Amino acid sequence: MARFLAVALLLLAPALWQRPAAASSDDSCDPTWMLTHRERTGCDDMPILQPGNDTRTTLLLLTLDRRGKPITPPPANGTPDPFAEWPTFAERFTSQPADTERTNDEYAYGEGSRCLTNKPGAAAFTEQVKAATEIPESERTTLIAARDGLAPDCTAAAPTGGAAIAKALEPVQSPLGKSFAAYLMGAQAFYDGDYDAAKKHFSGLTGVKQPWLAETARYMLARVEVNRAQIDAFDEYGNRKGDPADPKVIDAAEAGFKEYLSAYPQGAYAASARGLLRRVYWLGGRTKPLADAYVASLTADTPDPGGMDDIALLDEIDNKLLMPSDVAAASDPILLAVDDLTRMRDGSTFRRADIEAQRPSFASNTPLFEYLLAAHDLYVGNKPDAVLAAIPAVAPKAPLSHVEFSRQMLRGMALEAQKDPGAREHWMALLPAAVQPLQRPAVELALALHDEQAGKLDAVFAADSPISNASMREILLRKIADADLLRRQAKDTTLPQHERDVALYVLLYKEVTRGKYADFVKDVELVRADAPAESFYGDLGTTETPPLGVFTQTTTLGDYGCGPLKETAAQLAKNPTAPKAQLCLADFMRANGFDNNMLDWQPKEPQLGSTPSRFKGEPYARFEVYKALIANPKTPPDDRAYALYRAVNCYAPAQSNSCGGEDVPQKQRKAWFQELKKRYPKSTWAKELQLYW
Repeated sequence: MARFLAVALLLLAPALWQRPAAASSDDSCDPTWMLTHRERTGCDDMPILQPGNDTRTTLLLLTLDRRGKPITPPPANGTPDPFAEWPTFAERFTSQPADTERTNDEYAYGEGSRCLTNKPGAAAFTEQVKAATEIPESERTTLIAARDGLAPDCTAAAPTGGAAIAKALEPVQSPLGKSFAAYLMGAQAFYDGDYDAAKKHFSGLTGVKQPWLAETARYMLARVEVNRAQIDAFDEYGNRKGDPADPKVIDAAEAGFKEYLSAYPQGAYAASARGLLRRVYWLGGRTKPLADAYVASLTADTPDPGGMDDIALLDEIDNKLLMPSDVAAASDPILLAVDDLTRMRDGSTFRRADIEAQRPSFASNTPLFEYLLAAHDLYVGNKPDAVLAAIPAVAPKAPLSHVEFSRQMLRGMALEAQKDPGAREHWMALLPAAVQPLQRPAVELALALHDEQAGKLDAVFAADSPISNASMREILLRKIADADLLRRQAKDTTLPQHERDVALYVLLYKEVTRGKYADFVKDVELVRADAPAESFYGDLGTTETPPLGVFTQTTTLGDYGCGPLKETAAQLAKNPTAPKAQLCLADFMRANGFDNNMLDWQPKEPQLGSTPSRFKGEPYARFEVYKALIANPKTPPDDRAYALYRAVNCYAPAQSNSCGGEDVPQKQRKAWFQELKKRYPKSTWAKELQLYW
């Protein structure tokens, strides 16, 4: 996504900065479906200014506010989820496709190599030589061949190519040709790490009349000092060592880039020079000028022309200024706000008075300052009444800045904390004004949470419901919906197919595991003929197709000679205590991976879906089936033998019960094992079972 000028790339060998520690390395995230995030998880970034956000998210929201240009959400299928991990969150605020590789964020990551741009550098050099028609054609051929033959090895212990390239350039004798030859020898010395020689060659070119050579040589003089400052500055993992670089070298690098920018303020390498100047401050441990440079970038109306985009810049700020907690050197409201919200994660040490002391620094942004005080009242002080006093009721109008949107969300959270009946009215009034990226999903989440807690689940699924987010609707269907609601959603042809499939899948699973066997026999007829039987059987995310075919399959039925699940359910509908049918249901659950199913788990409060399930009956545990059959003296011998076999195997091989239900001690498993061996020695199950766990 970074947009560097093509020419700047040709010779820019930007050292890769370390990957920010705040970035998540997980391939996916499990968000926490609630509004109030006091701690950072890496998965719950929201368009609300709050402690749990990644610092880059907060930086992004405040930078966009500073520019004052509302953003229209990029086209998406349906309503996106209200939060994500960085950089997925950031992609909601750009037109960049989510799968586009960000290949040019070299300022943000790692140390890199000065040899990185050898190939594009060759293209720039060749273009300039070809255009220099005053150089004899034979010399131009020699120069281009010498540049093409330059194959630097930045891992070599000592310079390797200086003598060879000097020999190759001996035929070049024209005045301008010699200047290009001197540049090549400087480039070779630079790539070799012979910085004194590189400096000598480039210094002799800053006054030549050829514009490209003069500008590039001045730029490369500063680059020489940056790379000199990096000598032995990083450990084997690319992390910067503790001590700042040599102040004299840092001074030289800073002077070099400032001289370049003074001479060429709109030059081909101006964006690169500004970025590398920040790197100089970082290498030298000079926090104040580093913070000032970031403030200048954040204050700009648009990203630096030809430089990195906002997202790459935020990565850099996060890694180089915020992660070491060097914001104290800055007085910019945005940087201070990011730091304040981060410090609110540790409510025991960050006081409201600490924010009050910053009042002079927020003179230019009073709304942000007042929001930080109110945020502290809620997230740290747990004082919703103070929040309501600080943020009065208003009629929000679109578009809302991220600060104003956060204020309105904070007021709503305070109303919910006080169980104020006017909370829903507040959310409904906010909904039409929530037009910037991810704002509407955040309000939809607030409404869904409110309706769930108020016991008004039907409002979420009403025909005129404002809650369109698929994830929220399906969480409520999976976790708390009753049979009537699930059946109604499964039959509603106006709904998306995925929601209908989820509703039917949950309905069938809970019917057959909660003893509603007759209902299952009827409702299983709703399974469409093309429904898959193989998929993820867990918590049914919005990206997986619910495997409804598992309920109608005629295979994968277990090891006990059982028929299809519908037949088993029909038998149980007639006699819920029938031993063989009970074992067949248990074997179906085992064979299809339904043990300890996520559909039986409730999230912790105050997450969406955390209220008690409205579906009558208790979660299924086949271990309890085995125990009941073993304890019943009327259980037929074959069924009892199989129940003993399966009960012992519930603890294989790790001595941990994988079948659900109440555990039993090892001595009980031993007793079952011995009973199986003694009472049913000729059974298949006694012969197969060799151990107890």
